[in-house]
Amino acid sequence: MIMRIKYHLWIIAVLYAVGCDQQQYTDFNLTKFHYIKKDYDEYIINRDYGFHQLTGYPVADSAHGIIVLHGYYPWGWTTKGFEWAEPLHELSKLKVPIWLYRYDWNQCPEQIMEQYSEEMMEFVMDNPYLDSLWVLGHSYGGMITALFSEQWNGSMPLTVHSIAAALAGTDRMRSECKFSKETGYFIQDNVQFTQWRTIHEQDGAFKKMETDPQITTLYNGHYIDLPSHWGDLRLGHNLSIKWVCKSLLNSL
Repeated sequence: MIMRIKYHLWIIAVLYAVGCDQQQYTDFNLTKFHYIKKDYDEYIINRDYGFHQLTGYPVADSAHGIIVLHGYYPWGWTTKGFEWAEPLHELSKLKVPIWLYRYDWNQCPEQIMEQYSEEMMEFVMDNPYLDSLWVLGHSYGGMITALFSEQWNGSMPLTVHSIAAALAGTDRMRSECKFSKETGYFIQDNVQFTQWRTIHEQDGAFKKMETDPQITTLYNGHYIDLPSHWGDLRLGHNLSIKWVCKSLLNSL
């Protein structure tokens, strides 16, 4: 019994130490990004919840802005946010304001969406110089942006991109959150919505699932199937972000 108590206390101490070692960053500067995984310090993700504006690059057009939403990270994942380093660098070439929206990925999707919707209304009011926004969400963040696109009734038109997202729901969401979207998504008229789907069998987040959780019905939105490869690289779950960002840049 004593040994068991000591073991539990040791586990608590380890978890506390791990939590204390994670530095919370207050700045969000492009020049501090690491692009080699072994050097990455979770700078992008270790910060407070809410909006964080990216600095460290020239901004020429402030009337248009971009908001990005990260995905879900399992316990022990040591490179949280790394998948956004190169995509954010690509987006900075547009020379427009960029924000990361940091949220608690351990919450259920509808709970996150409600918080995000409230904060988006405040965000628009606090940034009256903006007349248009792109919203890019990846994985779990892509689901949040899709749910949000059904609810957005603000005056500002939005262009929303949901990347490699399980819009139909997953077993974890159904069991832990009682969440599923069998009816599909009904996108608001003031939202231009695009879902970018990876190939089910080679997406590391989805390939073990019997059915592709990306498949759903989009009302007033459309989807694009991503290719299997980008040059010699397999286009999987995380690389899809950079591919979409490059595609958007090339389309302008």
